[in-house]
Amino acid sequence: MTAVPAGRRRGTEPAVRQVTEELILVEVAGRKVLASAVCPHRGGRLKYSRVDGDKLRITCPLHHTTFDLTSGERTSGALCASLRVVDVLPGRDDTGPTPSGGAP
Repeated sequence: MTAVPAGRRRGTEPAVRQVTEELILVEVAGRKVLASAVCPHRGGRLKYSRVDGDKLRITCPLHHTTFDLTSGERTSGALCASLRVVDVLPGRDDTGPTPSGGAP
């Protein structure tokens, strides 16, 4: 059996998917974030990034610059522009009812 870190449910690990050449979709902590697919520092491909689901941050695999997934603001690493965050959508929480009030 695989241990699940405290505060996390099984199946809630962050996921990063390439949507278009310019955009990625990050699914983390009950949210879906549509953001730029490349790091503004040196163009690292963020589909290979590390995502911190507890802090809602994404870290570029190239030079380890980290960005807030809600605002795009750089939180650590090399000085650069903010990450372009196109949209932050609430995800579906499988522990509660769906927005229509029906079963999940």
